[in-house]
Amino acid sequence: MGEAGEPRSGCPQRAVEAFGDRWTLIVLRDIVFGDKHHFRELHAGSLKGIDSNVLAERLKKLVALGLLTPGGHALRTAV
Repeated sequence: MGEAGEPRSGCPQRAVEAFGDRWTLIVLRDIVFGDKHHFRELHAGSLKGIDSNVLAERLKKLVALGLLTPGGHALRTAV
């Protein structure tokens, strides 16, 4: 509990939920620093061990969290 009985921030818990799996940070890294903005670039690039359905799920999750925005045929970071 925080001050005056206020509940503590859920920030750490939400961060673990968002980034706690095997591939999400790698996907985000490749989009931000690897200049990869298309599904095929991500799948063919450094993510060779990821199944296409897993990659699609991670991208949907990042869009739902507001960290990525679809921009036509390319993905863009929302920040």
